[in-house]
Amino acid sequence: MRVKYFLPTSLIFISIACSISYSFNGGKVPNGAKTIQIDYFQVSNSAPLASGLSSQSFTEALRDVFLSQTKLDIVSQNGDIVFNGEIVTYNIAPINISAASETAAQNRLTLGVAVNYYIGADSLVFDRQFKRFADYESTLDFSTIEEQLLAEINDQITQDIFNASLGDW
Repeated sequence: MRVKYFLPTSLIFISIACSISYSFNGGKVPNGAKTIQIDYFQVSNSAPLASGLSSQSFTEALRDVFLSQTKLDIVSQNGDIVFNGEIVTYNIAPINISAASETAAQNRLTLGVAVNYYIGADSLVFDRQFKRFADYESTLDFSTIEEQLLAEINDQITQDIFNASLGDW
């Protein structure tokens, strides 16, 4: 008889505990914050190989993460929370050198961004760099896979930024 009541009771306690410690709509938004401003991330002089696609796709990916994981409204100025920065690393490097032909079997695209996170206009919370990479076969034409690689990297970096700022990790 006791086992029959144990399972339903346990499930109730687990669901209550989960609802207290985890928010299903995302992270911990600072008190009173209702809007978020995510400025366009330009390519810095330290990343001359970066294409215009990298700036646009990164900025949009960062906005999408915060829209999907919080209830904040995106604004173009005077946000309660503000993110700005620039793309500081964008390079392709050979990896996995083949001994037989002494050529790279794979290449690695690395993207790095410098991010400033503010609460209000003047209260800097952090100034950090985030960097991620994606590997691809060196036989592939980079221009045909760049967008796919950037999407993969952007998914990782934007989640890192969310976790570092509002994710409560």
